[in-house]
Amino acid sequence: MSPANKACFLQTKSEQHAMDGSICVRKRDGNVEPFVLAKLRNCLGNGFLASGEMRERGTTTCQELAEAVHAYLERTEPEATVSSERLAELVELVLTQTGYTAASMAIRQHMQLRDQQRQWLRVASRQGAEGRYIQRRWNKTRLVEHLSHHHRLDAPASRMIASRVEQLVFACGLKVVTTGLVREMTMSELLAWGLLPGALVVKKRRNRSVPKVENRPDPA
Repeated sequence: MSPANKACFLQTKSEQHAMDGSICVRKRDGNVEPFVLAKLRNCLGNGFLASGEMRERGTTTCQELAEAVHAYLERTEPEATVSSERLAELVELVLTQTGYTAASMAIRQHMQLRDQQRQWLRVASRQGAEGRYIQRRWNKTRLVEHLSHHHRLDAPASRMIASRVEQLVFACGLKVVTTGLVREMTMSELLAWGLLPGALVVKKRRNRSVPKVENRPDPA
């Protein structure tokens, strides 16, 4: 199985159907991707979890709300490209109208925090023979392109791995990270998800102690 196909287990048949639809989402970096129902459902679930409402509401509520947003897009904007900002507005609207104001506020605060972290974080790369470090602003799109070109992952798998690496980088709480650290985190995620070709798992053998046999004199 190719690395690109190994990420298919993340989607159910209904989620795959949502990807095959005509609705696309334009990201803030300008890239356009198919609408994925699973992403919207996870976004809603994170909002419920952060607001504490997940204790009362299961995944069924998230699925129903995600399908409601998807149905609205199919009815009002078929065969169109929806911006991520517009999609966020619809999520906030459906949560507010259904009485989940706390979850709506939690999602908005999370998005604002992510925007701040992307503005603050710098990635340092070593350049030239003098060993100087050049700092650039964090850009997840570059990591997505790297995964696509160098590891031959499809767009959904590349963006999924890039998002997980971004979460790990932000969790470090550092203002500056090196390209080496980002590279190691990326390789760890690829290995964990089985998307690293040729990776071998070597188990360390345990040293089994051999019981000692004492030479005891035979009883007379």
